[in-house]
Amino acid sequence: MTINAQAYWDMFTRAVVPIKTNRAVTVGILGFLTFIGVITGLGRLLMGLSASTALTDSYPWGIWIGFDFTLIAFAGTGFTMAAVVHVFHQEKFAPAMRPAILAGLMGYIAVLLLLVLDLGRPDRFYHFILFWNLHSPLFEISWCVLLYTTVLVIEVSPCLFQKLNMERPVQIAQKIMAPVTIIGVTLSTLHQSTLGTLYLNMPHRLDQLWYTPILPLLFFVSSIMAGLALAILAYKVSIRLQNKTQNLDLVRGLCRILFWTMVVYTILKMGELAFSGELPLLLSLDKMSLLWSAELIIGAIIPIGLWLIPGIRRHWFMQWVGPVLVLSGVMFNRFNATMFGQQFTNAGGVTYDPHILEWLSTIGIVAGAMLVWYLGTRFLVIFAADTECGGANH
Repeated sequence: MTINAQAYWDMFTRAVVPIKTNRAVTVGILGFLTFIGVITGLGRLLMGLSASTALTDSYPWGIWIGFDFTLIAFAGTGFTMAAVVHVFHQEKFAPAMRPAILAGLMGYIAVLLLLVLDLGRPDRFYHFILFWNLHSPLFEISWCVLLYTTVLVIEVSPCLFQKLNMERPVQIAQKIMAPVTIIGVTLSTLHQSTLGTLYLNMPHRLDQLWYTPILPLLFFVSSIMAGLALAILAYKVSIRLQNKTQNLDLVRGLCRILFWTMVVYTILKMGELAFSGELPLLLSLDKMSLLWSAELIIGAIIPIGLWLIPGIRRHWFMQWVGPVLVLSGVMFNRFNATMFGQQFTNAGGVTYDPHILEWLSTIGIVAGAMLVWYLGTRFLVIFAADTECGGANH
């Protein structure tokens, strides 16, 4: 009798280490990191930016902004899956929607917390609500993030109402879900693309490999890419947490959509360089060209190549590796555009080494978001019906 790789994986995750022990350790680690994040976050607010960060006038954007832009892209999983299910009426993907929307909500809450830490005057975080600057991309981003976070709360609410057996609120939520979803998709489309528009205001600061008039489109498409990748992972993890059987056709279908989204993104990235006559810059093999190439190779070209090979595409392991590579590439892209590709980073020989409080507060906020998602997936009604999760288990 032979045991394949899948059997070994199942033996490790479900037999070698008891599930309850795994869950207790996970909650303990995430809870400890969250506590550290709370302490260091309060320290940053009390100490001020100068004493608690390594930011300077020459290097004003640090890891907080990098993680903000990354988490917003990852949190695009909420609007992506809501659009797939409610707007395009692909009901077969409905079981993957709630884990994705909950992950999206946690992502936006983490972004809001990081933004508070990054503000020079965090006590004035609400000023964009009172003082309108219609000419500022940040004004639109702030309002869209605030409103879309509210939309995500509404979209997640049935998970809680069903857990509490509150039928009337569930019925109300179901009646308004379609228009709420359309509003949410619209808001997400606006601010995901406007993040790219923000860079169009700094043509002399962003390296020419990243600076392009189609940055809003690239940011939007890459957020869909990241959203689909995170949706796949969130669905597979939530299935394991609730000891259900995953729908293999659902996972393969999402992987197929992700594949074509990566193809579109790669064509846009390479086509823009070719149209602008900047393809020769990639042959210089300097720091910028290597960074640009690395993000596209990791986040798109390698996953595309792997998925083009039938034997690898059908393997269960690819359903984990592919999405992780995509998320890594999108994260690399956001940090490249936010930090590494900025021309002012080396002005006057100035370098940036993040302060320990920056790292610990960031890790704590991300861990807190992961902890709440983990607990929500465990205890809320993430799958509306057990029949939604039927299918082959791989």
